[in-house]
Amino acid sequence: MIMTRFVALFLDDVDPARVEASISAAHFAYLQGNQDRILLAGGLRPDIGAPFCGALWIISAADRAEAERLVEDDPYRRHAIWSRPTLYVWGKAPSYGTVEL
Repeated sequence: MIMTRFVALFLDDVDPARVEASISAAHFAYLQGNQDRILLAGGLRPDIGAPFCGALWIISAADRAEAERLVEDDPYRRHAIWSRPTLYVWGKAPSYGTVEL
C-alpha cells in the first residue's frame, strides 16, 4: 500500500500544566499507540524555554481521510484542547535521499 506523508500543524497555545492530567496522559498514550502512523510529534515554541505555541505531527497515512481520523481521535481534539489543525501533504526535497522516520 502506498502511504502519503502529511503534516498536521496545531496552532494553539496550550499550557500542559493547565490540562487535566488524565487528558494529557491519554494524549501521550494515544501518540505512543499510533507511532506506526504518527511518525513524529511534538510541541512548538517561538524560542528555547518559551511557552508552547502549537504542535506539529508528521503522519503516514493511506489518504487524507485516515490522517484526519488520526487527528480527530486524539484526546486533545476530543476534549477541545486543540482546535482543528491545518493538514498538509508533505514530501521531502530530493537532495535528502532516503529518510527514515
